[in-house]
Amino acid sequence: MKICRPVTDRLVVNPAFFLLATLLLLLGGGSARSSGAASSEANPSPRKVENFNRDWKFTKGDPAGAEAVDFDDAAWQPVRLPHDWAIAGPFDPNQDGHAAKLPWKGVGWYRKSFTPDAADAGRRVYLDFDGVMAFPKVYINGQLAGEWDYGYTSFRIDATPYVKFGEPNEVAVRVDTTKHGTRWYPGAGIYRKVTLTTCDSVHLAHWGTYITTPTVSDAAATVLMRMTLDNHRDADTEVTVDVKISDPDGKQVATGTTSGVVPAGGSRDLATSLQVPDPQRWDVDSPKLYSAVTRVRAGGKTVDEESTHFGIRTIEFTAADGFHLNGRRVQLQGVCLHHDQGPLGSAFYPRAMERQLEIMKDMGVNAIRTSHNPPGPELLDLCDRMGLVVWDECFDKWNETADRIGGQPPLEQYGEKHLKSLVMRDRNHPSVVIWSIGNEINVQPEDKEGLSPERVKFMSDFVRKYDPTRPVGSANHNPPIAASHSLDALDLAGWNYAHRYDLYHEMYPDKPIIYSESASAFSTRGFYELPLPAGKNDFSSQLQVDSYDFNSARWSDIADAEFDLMERDKFVSGEFVWTGFDYLGEPTPFDRQACSSYFGIVDLCGIPKDRFYLYRGHWRPDEPTVHILPHWNWPDRVGKSVPVFVYTNGDSAELFLNGKSLGRREKVTDYQPASDVAKDKTATASSEEKHEGRTERAANACDGNDDTRWCAASGAKNEWWQVDLGSVQPIADIVVKLEKVPSLYLYRVNVSDDGKTWRTVAAVDQWSEGWAPQVIHGVNTSGRYVRIEFTDLRNGAWASLRGVAVYPQSYYAVVDKYRLRWMDVPYEPGELKAVAYKGDKKVGEAVMRTAGPPAAIRLTPDRTKLSSSGEDLCYLLVEAIDAEGNECPLADNLVQFKVEGPAEIAGVGNGNPMSLEPDQADHRQLFFGKAMLIVRTMEGEGGAVKIKATSDGLSSAEATVNSRP
Repeated sequence: MKICRPVTDRLVVNPAFFLLATLLLLLGGGSARSSGAASSEANPSPRKVENFNRDWKFTKGDPAGAEAVDFDDAAWQPVRLPHDWAIAGPFDPNQDGHAAKLPWKGVGWYRKSFTPDAADAGRRVYLDFDGVMAFPKVYINGQLAGEWDYGYTSFRIDATPYVKFGEPNEVAVRVDTTKHGTRWYPGAGIYRKVTLTTCDSVHLAHWGTYITTPTVSDAAATVLMRMTLDNHRDADTEVTVDVKISDPDGKQVATGTTSGVVPAGGSRDLATSLQVPDPQRWDVDSPKLYSAVTRVRAGGKTVDEESTHFGIRTIEFTAADGFHLNGRRVQLQGVCLHHDQGPLGSAFYPRAMERQLEIMKDMGVNAIRTSHNPPGPELLDLCDRMGLVVWDECFDKWNETADRIGGQPPLEQYGEKHLKSLVMRDRNHPSVVIWSIGNEINVQPEDKEGLSPERVKFMSDFVRKYDPTRPVGSANHNPPIAASHSLDALDLAGWNYAHRYDLYHEMYPDKPIIYSESASAFSTRGFYELPLPAGKNDFSSQLQVDSYDFNSARWSDIADAEFDLMERDKFVSGEFVWTGFDYLGEPTPFDRQACSSYFGIVDLCGIPKDRFYLYRGHWRPDEPTVHILPHWNWPDRVGKSVPVFVYTNGDSAELFLNGKSLGRREKVTDYQPASDVAKDKTATASSEEKHEGRTERAANACDGNDDTRWCAASGAKNEWWQVDLGSVQPIADIVVKLEKVPSLYLYRVNVSDDGKTWRTVAAVDQWSEGWAPQVIHGVNTSGRYVRIEFTDLRNGAWASLRGVAVYPQSYYAVVDKYRLRWMDVPYEPGELKAVAYKGDKKVGEAVMRTAGPPAAIRLTPDRTKLSSSGEDLCYLLVEAIDAEGNECPLADNLVQFKVEGPAEIAGVGNGNPMSLEPDQADHRQLFFGKAMLIVRTMEGEGGAVKIKATSDGLSSAEATVNSRP
């Protein structure tokens, strides 16, 4: 039954469903009331939930008999969970970089002993795994207790039949990543937490408490509590469930009771509807959380108790006006986040995630997309508390990357299993506003695992089966699927990059749209190279990407172009930038050489790139932001020009060099995108293919439709296509959209005033590894004719074009709407200062100084008060400074670390995508003057932690932090 559905142009939720559910439960024999006294029993909760992360042993490999109780694991490595066996390396420089060049493929074993209390005999015992990469088999006392087949979803193992109370028990977990498919670094091992739950034989089911708010007004909110009870006894059992709701201040505001009989060996749903007066709304600006304590009584005593946080809020996705939260439009300023934590690998530490979110919120982020898989559950807790809405995603495609090998298990069976795990686990979180059934799923007819109307419908219906209160979507990248009706069953559609949502918006004007991936811009923190890139795909030969923020992937755009698009297309709910942080693997555009991505707005260690301040200046217009780039150490450019950019929330700024004004610049307010002057103009070609009764005409390449093409009549070299613009006119950019991946073609871009004399203005003359077929050539010339001449082809490709566009205005013209540029600043050492204004009111200022030689190391901890939980982290920024305390932006010194006290080194990094230095080490080389040390506390051991950083020839640095219970 589909409850989320479009009504006119709005996606709303039908509250009648929840009232109907309550009535059905009542008719089934239960009773419910929304007020009255809760149980006065003083018995403590009989449920015990224990951290199960400590005292494991691990080995890489697949020793025979490792599941046996008496197996000798004395030589195995002691580890504490979470644990990623691959992050320790070593890196393999000969591997492709898609999975970070790390040894994640293989088999590993984990073992642990535990002794359940003898007094718990007869009770239930469960092991809850938040995530294991991949295909775990869990053995208890030598017997296979359960297994799981997707590395990203959480699962429960019923240990009850296998445990022995009052004596030692052995848990062994076999992990096998050899069959896992991935496009990035997945990690390896038990990389999220494990808990041990002991409870009565009658208890609340796993993820069995479901809280919804079907009606919300300023006066009152209806809170519908639905509880699933499990009964493992041999007899039917009558239970009473008491509920107490407390407001964000801890004040009790509603109580309810319901009762019924739970059948022997079965389960039963009960529900109660409560009224909360004067509800405090959960919102991105004020994330108010309520708590519900659910107590289960049977036979005159309390048998189970659980506390659940939830929020009261309304959400609405509209087709005409984007996303509404609590009745007001909220622009989604989101980022996509992969699950790894840089130097920590995929091991999930709540503090690492909290720090990521703190940095993102400071930039202005209000939304997170869990790309492309279920996250650690603590992410949702953090987003609830911090006021971030979440696009909660289950799969990247439905094939090997979803751990379905050779199409097995069948998608219908597999999809429900894992969507159920995701939705039931996360459905009480007010931060979750969208369920996603997948990312960039193919639609080709020959792809049996691709999109079809039937698959999308049953996958969407699985989500609605477990939560009909939120819309179901997916992230799409292939515009023609809009015409295939494959997306009909979705409530809304996400679209990735390049305005690809246009056809869908035209065909489905009543369906909401989200820009589920935007930008895919590139940069390397601290790396600046002159001259500036001529086009967005003009990359450095140094295998780094210029931090002037002029580069992006072939399929995407720089940040400024996306800002402008979102301001124009208000019907779109907002964007999720790819990505908030750099991540391990997918190192486009240097896929073979590098080991981590260049996509992030923040580097792999959490150090902001320049782009961070570009976003902050736009996304937080009322918060002061003034940032200067590049650094001001250019000894080889004295007297030569160095472009200087200022990122600010102000609308203007004045730049000073050594006290002298270089003028005041203002942001452009009248920017308009340029039109394609080649569209529908006369086109000719060396030949045209005749195929299945149609001709692949030259005109197809400038008709503005990427679904048509021009193709030459053969696979010969030197075929050409050209367009007549009608007159000689300025040409700033020429966009070439190849039919297939660019690695198949070499070509020249020629321009002529008369069609006779040609000059080459751009060329692709080296074979590339790129896979996005669109290339922008910044040419800054003039002419009447534009010709694309194919000089070489490979792997059976023929000369063929989906489209060619010609623009009289530079692709980069849009940047003057969002940043301030001084393009010809003559370099001289000293001080650059920018003073920013809104109107005539000063916003703030920033200063950049030329640094002298490195003289010392500086250590800056992100926190000085830590918890001795064994899982808390301190991030220490490591910098080289000169004798005056100025940052040294070119320093690359090797720094050694020493930690004394109740903590240890958890990881080191420097944000360099090309670095193959170990991430688990006591040293790191500075990268453009900076590095990061991550320290982890030891469980139960409080006291001062002293950290020292030393480097040859530099003064050392020390920092002290305190760990306490």
